[in-house]
Amino acid sequence: MPSLLSLKLATPERPAAPRGRGRPRLAPEIVESRERRQSQEALAAISNPVDQARAAFSRGGRLSAFVGLILGGFVPLASYTLIHLEVATRPLLWILVCGGLIYSAISVYGWALQAFHYRLKALGFVILLEGTLTFCSVPWLSLSGLAILMVLNGVSAAVMLQRPEAIERNQP
Repeated sequence: MPSLLSLKLATPERPAAPRGRGRPRLAPEIVESRERRQSQEALAAISNPVDQARAAFSRGGRLSAFVGLILGGFVPLASYTLIHLEVATRPLLWILVCGGLIYSAISVYGWALQAFHYRLKALGFVILLEGTLTFCSVPWLSLSGLAILMVLNGVSAAVMLQRPEAIERNQP
């Protein structure tokens, strides 16, 4: 016998489900919305950054992952270009560089904290990587830092586009 909690009452907006034939089929947009929410919740439960990236790039999320790669990877590329080619002649552009470094440092710190599990280690990683991009005059080393930052920021943005509730949780 069903309990009182499991009984669903019929209302004019929601008629009772027909007996004997099971529940009526849900509209495709409702099913898609539920599946998207469930995949976002599953992605939020993953704490390993590699597994998060794998889940973000899985079937059904590749477009937003691609957009995240482009958006996240642009920031370190723009910072690198401004630092090494533009700010010597136009020092006011350091404002843009600072904005890019702040954006990147927050993303890389979050990733490094998940990967290394130590705050101080994550902070050191961020300082070394962002400092290499900003101040290193050895081309291969600064370009290596740029490549790493483009990947980390791109994947971080791709994961965040899959997890909108994580953005609100990570706000200071």
